[in-house]
Amino acid sequence: MRDSGRMLPAKATTGVGQGVAQSYWQRIGGMPLQQGSGTLPRSSRFVVIGGGFAGLATALRMKELDPAAEIVLLEAKSVGYGASGRNGGLVSPLAAPVWLAAAMQDQSIARAMRLLNRKADDAARWANATAPHAEVTPTTLLLEAQGAVTNAGISQVARILDRAEIEYRRFRPRDSKSIKPALAIDANTINPYALVRGLADAARQAGVEIVEGAPVKDIEQEQSGLRITLADGRAITAERAVLCTNAYTPSLSFGEVPRAKVVYNYMIATEQLSPSALERLATVSNGERPFVVELNTAYVFYRLHQGRLVFGGIEKSKQVAPGDLDVPASILAGLDKLLGETLSGAPKPAVAEAWGGRFHMTTTDLPIIGPSASVPSLVLNIGYGGTGVALTLTLAPVAAALALGRQIEDAGLAEIHRAMRNTRLPLAGGVKFVAGVAGEYLRQLRERRNGHVSQGR
Repeated sequence: MRDSGRMLPAKATTGVGQGVAQSYWQRIGGMPLQQGSGTLPRSSRFVVIGGGFAGLATALRMKELDPAAEIVLLEAKSVGYGASGRNGGLVSPLAAPVWLAAAMQDQSIARAMRLLNRKADDAARWANATAPHAEVTPTTLLLEAQGAVTNAGISQVARILDRAEIEYRRFRPRDSKSIKPALAIDANTINPYALVRGLADAARQAGVEIVEGAPVKDIEQEQSGLRITLADGRAITAERAVLCTNAYTPSLSFGEVPRAKVVYNYMIATEQLSPSALERLATVSNGERPFVVELNTAYVFYRLHQGRLVFGGIEKSKQVAPGDLDVPASILAGLDKLLGETLSGAPKPAVAEAWGGRFHMTTTDLPIIGPSASVPSLVLNIGYGGTGVALTLTLAPVAAALALGRQIEDAGLAEIHRAMRNTRLPLAGGVKFVAGVAGEYLRQLRERRNGHVSQGR
C-alpha cells in the first residue's frame, strides 16, 4: 500500500484496524511513533496540561493576553496524540444539538447560537493565520436526511436556524432519487494533525515550553499554588494551571470527578476513490464536495481528502478494543457496510486504514470551562464533545482569560460562555422539537399522498 510514492509503515498485525499506532492524519503528518521523556522544569508560573487543540490554543491565547507569561505545557505522549489527531476535521458552524432544542424556547440560546456561528468562523481564520499549513479550507456542512422522519427533522432545524439568524441553503430534490433532502451551512475543514503541529510550533515560538512524554498523575493544592506530579514521580509547582486533558481526564487525581463521560469513536480512510465513486459522491451532494453528516441512527460523517474518503460513524460508550487506536473486527465490518450504503451504485473502495479514538462528553455536549470546585488554582477546560474542533479553538480565549485571572474581554465569547454554563437539558424545548418534527412529518406525508392522488387522476 502506497501513498504519494511512500510505502506505509507495517501494522503490528495483519488486519486493518488491529495493532494501530497512528490515525491516517497522524501518519501522513509524521507523528513520532516513540514518545521520549522531556526535561521537566521545577516550577512555572502557569502550567497547561494537555497537548491537543484545547491545551495548545489556550496556551497561545494566554500568550496573546500576556506575552511575558511563563507557561509550561505538559503532554502525556506527543502533541496531537489524542482526539485532536484523530477526528474528521470539521470546524462545525453549529453548537451542540441541545441548543437546537433549547433555542425553540429561549431567545438567549438562539442568540448564543448565532454568536457561536460567527465566532467559529473567526477561530478558523485565527487557526489559518497561526498554522498556515493546517489546510484550513472553507467548505459546506451538509446535513443529509436519510428518510421521511429525518427529512421532517431538517425542516425543523431550518426553522431554528431562521430563529438564530444563521444562513443556510436547502436541497429539495424533485426528480433525482440519488440527491437526498439536505441543509447546507457554510463551515470550514482542517487537517487535524497538521493543525496540532502548527499550533505547537507557534506556541514554542511564542515562548511556551512544551514537555512531551509527561503524563500527569496528581494535582494538589498547596499554600503557594499547585504541585503537579507526573506518573514517573517527577513534579512541577505552579501558581495556576489549566486542565485540558478531555478524554484522558479520568486517569488524573485532583479531588473531583467532572460530570463528563468518555465516548469511543471509530473511523476509516479508503484507498484512492475511482472516478465513478467520486461522481457518486458529487451526485449525492448536489455537485458539491462537502463535509457530509448523514442523519441516521449511525450518524455517519465523511469528507474527501487527497482523493480518499475519510469516513466515520460508530460510537461506543465502553472500550471494546485492547489498544488505544485499535478497531474491533465487528466495528470495522460495520463501517465497511455503512460505506457501501453511502456509495450505493458505485464501486466500494477498499479500506486502507482504520483507527479508534475517544472524546469527552457532558450531558449537554457542551464543555466545562471554569474553576475547579476542589482545587482553587486549577481551571478546567474539558468535556468538548462531538464538536470539539470548533469549540476548543473558539473558546480558547475564555479559558486563557480565566487561567490568567482576568475578565473575558470579548463580549460575544463572554455571552456564549454564560449561555453554556446556564444550559440544562431542555425538556420543554425537546418536547417542542419532537412535536415540530412529528407535525412536519405528517404535513409532508399528506403532501405526498395528495400529489399521488393528483397524479393518479
